[in-house]
Amino acid sequence: MSDFVPHHEAESENPWLEIPLEDYESHMAAPSVEQTAMLAETLGSLLRAHHPGSLALLGSAGGNGLEQVDPLVTKKVVIVDLNADYLTVCARRFRHKFEHFESVLCDLSTRPPLDEPVEFVYAGLVLEYLNQTFFLSYAPSLISSGGRIAFVFQNAASQGPVTDTGIASIRRLEAVHASVDVNEVVTTLSSNGMWVVDRRALATVPGKQFTLLVLEKLS
Repeated sequence: MSDFVPHHEAESENPWLEIPLEDYESHMAAPSVEQTAMLAETLGSLLRAHHPGSLALLGSAGGNGLEQVDPLVTKKVVIVDLNADYLTVCARRFRHKFEHFESVLCDLSTRPPLDEPVEFVYAGLVLEYLNQTFFLSYAPSLISSGGRIAFVFQNAASQGPVTDTGIASIRRLEAVHASVDVNEVVTTLSSNGMWVVDRRALATVPGKQFTLLVLEKLS
């Protein structure tokens, strides 16, 4: 049976708490952005390659990508977001699909979200909105031995951080967006018992460039 167990308190002052999920999903799917399919398909391809029994989806929003997860293989799913409304919608959409489903309300810039490590962590366009140094300090603890964490980053030189799609609430994110130095991420995590197993370019139809980075936790 699936569990829906929201816990922890989200931080009160963050623009992500002011953006309706409908606005965010419309923005991500807009023709000038087209990142919804890219993020979901990337997750799907990674899961088919690595077959994890458990998955944590960081910055879950409404659960984009969870339709790609095979519940016969990945039986435990943990969704993490700091917006409780996002988690509620995501749980309504997907909790029936998995043997164990957990929802965690957490600001990833202030504390680790998981009570137990999982085999695979997916963070698509998430680190750009976090305290990067603090997140990277605890990221290895989220993953079980031999498990993997996958990031998708927008390349710093690839257009502006937030594409203008005419959705006013999305503009608030510019105040908390910061570019990611992928080499610094690699250096930091490599010094904490992880090694790179995949690093490659991704692109969406409108032309923004992204990097996929996957690291494995050494046994």
